[in-house]
Formats: sequence, C-alpha cells, structure tokens
Amino acid sequence: MLATLLFAASMAVPDGNMLLGREAQGRGLSGAPAATDGLLAPEGAAAAAALAARRVVRLVDPEAFLAVDLGAPRPVGALLLQADAGDTYLVEASVDGRTWTGILRVEAGDALYGMRTRRAELPDPREARFLLVHAEGGDGTYAVGELAAFAEAPGYWREPVATAVTEKPIPEDELLVVGRGLIALAAALLLAWGVVLRRRGAPARHEKLRDRALATLGLLSAAAFFNFGLFHFGRFVHVWDAYHYVLGAKYFPELGYTGLYEATLAAERAAGLLPPGTVLPVRDLATNAIGTSKADDALATWRPRFGARWEAFVSDVLWFRTRTTPEHFRRILVDHGYNATPAWGILGGAFARAAGPVTDRSVGLLSLLDPALLLGAWLLLWRAFGWRAACVALVFWGTNFPGRFFWNGGSFLRMDWLAAAMAGVALLKLGRPRLAGSALACSALLRIFPGALLLALGAAAAWRWARERNRSAVREELLVAEGALLTVLVAVPLSLLASGGFSSVRWTAWAEFADNSRKHLATPLANNVGLGTLVTWRTATRAEALVKNGEREPLAAWKETKRSALGDSRPLRMLLAAASLAAVVFALRRRPAWATAAAGAGLVFVLADLTCYYASVLLLLGLLSLEREEAGVVTSLLAAATCAAPLLFRWEDDRSVFVSALILGAFGLLLALLAREKKPRGSRS
Repeated sequence: MLATLLFAASMAVPDGNMLLGREAQGRGLSGAPAATDGLLAPEGAAAAAALAARRVVRLVDPEAFLAVDLGAPRPVGALLLQADAGDTYLVEASVDGRTWTGILRVEAGDALYGMRTRRAELPDPREARFLLVHAEGGDGTYAVGELAAFAEAPGYWREPVATAVTEKPIPEDELLVVGRGLIALAAALLLAWGVVLRRRGAPARHEKLRDRALATLGLLSAAAFFNFGLFHFGRFVHVWDAYHYVLGAKYFPELGYTGLYEATLAAERAAGLLPPGTVLPVRDLATNAIGTSKADDALATWRPRFGARWEAFVSDVLWFRTRTTPEHFRRILVDHGYNATPAWGILGGAFARAAGPVTDRSVGLLSLLDPALLLGAWLLLWRAFGWRAACVALVFWGTNFPGRFFWNGGSFLRMDWLAAAMAGVALLKLGRPRLAGSALACSALLRIFPGALLLALGAAAAWRWARERNRSAVREELLVAEGALLTVLVAVPLSLLASGGFSSVRWTAWAEFADNSRKHLATPLANNVGLGTLVTWRTATRAEALVKNGEREPLAAWKETKRSALGDSRPLRMLLAAASLAAVVFALRRRPAWATAAAGAGLVFVLADLTCYYASVLLLLGLLSLEREEAGVVTSLLAAATCAAPLLFRWEDDRSVFVSALILGAFGLLLALLAREKKPRGSRS
C-alpha cells in the first residue's frame, strides 16, 4: 500500500517544486519570503489585499526584480507564476548568474482581474541555477504571489483558459450567501405574519398557506446548509478539516496535540515529496506561532516515535497530500492543529482506526457520520417539538452565515456535539430527563462550551430551590444531573483509554487538553465570535489597521493587542456574564426545563469567544417559538442579518464583531420576550 501511494504521489508531483522554501532575493521587494513558501494568494484577490495578508511580493517599479538560487544547475521543464493580471511579467533563467535568457512571458490582461495563477510547460527544458522575475507595463501593480519550478509539469495541472471580462463576476459563494439570507428573511416575514394574525384574534387565517410556506422554507434551509448540493464546489469531503481530525484521532498516541504538522512534514520528506534541506513555514502547535521547520530534522525526530506505525502514517498523509495541490497543502500546515477533547477520541479514535488505511472510500464513509447524526437529531426534534418548531430551527441552522457548511461540513465527527445538544433538549421536552442529562453531558464532554446548557439548568434549579426549599421543585433537574454524572463517570475513564490507542491508559490526556486549550484561549482569532470580541473592538485596533506586511505572521500585532484588551476587559466580561446568567434565570423562571436548556445556547457566546462556526448551536433558540411565537421571528432575522456580514465587511475581524453584536442583541431581545407572561396562542400550538 505504501509503495503504491508513494508512486502515486510522485506522479502527482514529479520532482517537486524546486524553489519551495528557498530564499528569494532581489531589488525593490517587500514580503519576499512569500514568493517561495508554497502558499498561493486567494485566486482573484486584489493585489493590495493579498499584500496586506502577506501573500505576495511587491515589486516597487519596473527596475525591481526577484531572484531565486536553486543551489545547482537543474533542468526546468515547467513553471508556475502567480501574479497580478494587470501587468506583464518576464521569467528569465541563468546558469552562472551573469547571462540571462527569457523562458516565459506573461502578458497583461491574459487572465481575469486580481492575483492569477499561470502554469506553463516549456517546449524544451532549460538548464538553470537561477530564476529571475521582473515586471513591466500594465497598470503598475507589480505583485508576485508564488514562483515555482518543476522538472516536468505536475499531473494535476490544467491549462488556464484566457477569458476577457468587463465586469467582475459575483462569486458563487457570495450568491449562496445572498440566497440564504433571502430564505431567512422570508421565514421571518412569514412568522411575523402569523404573530400579527394571532394578535388580531385570527390565528387560523391562511393557516394552510402559512404551514406550506414554512415547510418549504424549512426544506430550502436544509438544502441551503449543504450549498444546494454544491457542497465544497466539486466535492463533499472537507479535505483540510478531515486531515486534522482523521489523522489527529488515529495517531493521537504518537502525536498528542502538538505533533501533527511536524510529523506531516516528516512524512512528506520520507516520501520524497520534499528535497533534502527543505525549510518551510509551519505553525508551532506548542505555541501557536508560525515558524519554520526543517524537513530533515522533522524526519529524524518523528520516524522513531511511530515505530511500526510509521509506514501507515506516511501512507495516510500521502492520501491527503495527493487530494489537494502542494500549494494548498502548505496552507493546511499553518492552521491550528487537532483540538478535540479526549472524550471525542472515544468514537473519533475508534472510527478512524476501524476505517483502516485512509482511502477515498474510508474518508468518504467517515464524512457521512455527521449527516447521519444530524438527521437523527432533527427527527428527534421533530418528534419532541413538532414539525413547525423544527422548521423554525432549521431556518436558522441552514441559513446563518457564521455556521455555514464551508467551515467543517463534510469533515469527520465535527458536528456530533451539536447532535448531542439537540438530542438533550428534545429528550427534556419528551420527559426523559436522565437521558437528556446524558446527552447534554456528552455534548459538553465533546466540545466543553455546551456545558452552558447545563449551567443554565443548574442556575435555574438553584434559584427555584432557594425560593421553595422543596425537592420536588427541582426533581427534573436532579434527574438531569444524575444522567450527566453517570455519563461523565463512564466517559472520562474511556477517554483515557482511547487517548492511549485503546491499548494503554494515557493518564495525562485531560491535562494535555487543558494545556492545549489555554494556548488557544490565549490566541485571539479573527473569526472568534462572542462578548469578548464585541467589548474589545476599537477602530484603531482593527486588523486592517494593525496588519504588518513583511512579517512572518502579519497579524501578530493585532493578536497581541487583542490579547491585552481581553485581559483588561475580564472584570467587565465577568460582570456581564453573571448578569446574563441571572437574566436567563429570571426570564425562564416560569418556563419548562427544556426552554431553560435551549436558552443556554445564547449564554454560550456571553461566557466564551468561540470560532464562528459554533454559532450553529443557536438553532436551539428557534425552539423557543413554542413558548413565545416571536422567538422564531427573532432567530430568522438573526440568520438573515448575519448574511450581510460578508457583503458589508472585507476583514474577518470586522465581520466577527458585527456577528457578535447581532447574536448578543438577539439573545437579549429573546430574554426580554421570555420574561413576559406567555399569552394564549389560539389554535396554533
């Protein structure tokens, strides 16, 4: 198997990129390391934006040039050049550094607007030790995103098609965002119509029409989550995310939380995909800082640690390596690693190991686990709350912008926590508190933050006990606690066994997870959403204002400023968190336990700043439409409003602040509605 994959990988990247990781020098440059780091700027991005993100090299004028030394004369048979489409670029080759011969000329306007990648196979390979790029004419925006040289054209290349356009087309993803926003807005208007009719004393008027429309919008929302069958625009499997969680779970005994990227680099070197002496940018998962790593050193360190499992690991890495381009794979290794809890590893590790070698079939099957779990959870919600409330929740889940399929749809058990939380609230509604407690505890063990649902229940029970001093007043919550405690007592020991590969106990697993979590909590991310993101926002400390071009991590200053601001705001955030918990208890004081747990979903973003895709938990707020019909209007409007974020803001941190304000504002409005006495709803229950 390994030999087969090694052969397949060598066919996909014949001799590799000979410039990868080599130093780029020249005159009149800024950001030069970006030209040979294997990372492409987003295709079609404006050169200024790509420069701000440190994804391009800027050539200040026609006299500027960029040169790379291959180390020794080598045959060059194919070139990749990503550069601004508005200028003419010339690539020249030299054996001695004195005599230069042009080998590629890219004319201005031969591709679409923005940063564009051109690939060219030379009719006759040229012997070269030095390659040089310079620009002329065009619009003067001289920018190079990547220069790569190959002995022969990699098999994954496709010839570019030159297309003349007069206007920038609307990207497919932007069209989908607009479509999802319109669905959510239509649902909000439909539900608001129902509220108006009820207040006018005619709740049954146009009931069939409204029911059919709601069912249609619910189904459309479910389809919208999966991008109406487009998934990831050509594939269902999320290769980037699945790489982290399939390999992270399967090889956790060897990798822990900090070894995935270094070991992957070692596997690439062992497979011959990286030449000797390769130095590449890789995120240090012990510190979350982007540094450089020597592939030779990584191989010497990691091969002995795997022992008999080394060849299997290399084989599995090569599957992911050959399912994307080398340039894209380089981006993967500057993400933030594998971060699942040890409890997640019980099923995650078991399934990843049971699936055997990583193949198209095994990863495809693993990627179907989330849809299967979610389908079961939605059916349980339907049974517990009825199809109307389920459709209201579907609208939010399928159309909200931060929790869209893009982030981790098509991956491996990345939504199991959500299915467990949905099941817990549904089981509470069905009168099965012990099972509900077990499901809610599972959700919390899988991702920690769903513990806010249990916290809301516990706080409400404590308030009721303080008032009534009667065990029967908190009987349901006590049964929830029994189920939750039993689940923890079973799951935690199992998680230690799973972390040891099911052959030994890894007693330090949860301590390692705690260390890893502290590291992440100390690393602000531009796509974090929550109270901290909102209260620390300042115009002068936006990412756009603090980005530093030419740095290895251009947002380092923004992260440090945000980290300091979060520390300074901790007393305020703690005060607001306590007030919010008290508000939940007060607003839900006369509501059933399931409603209190569902309201805990909003509390999540008061207590923590989470990556935006966890906003999908807010679908539980849609179920509160059974208590206050207006809640469905609020959650649908919230989903619609979040879809405006990418249309209004270009920088991710600005989008996150906007979404944070919307979520917290909507949560406050819901609590205000729930605090009022429930009015009769006529015939529509």
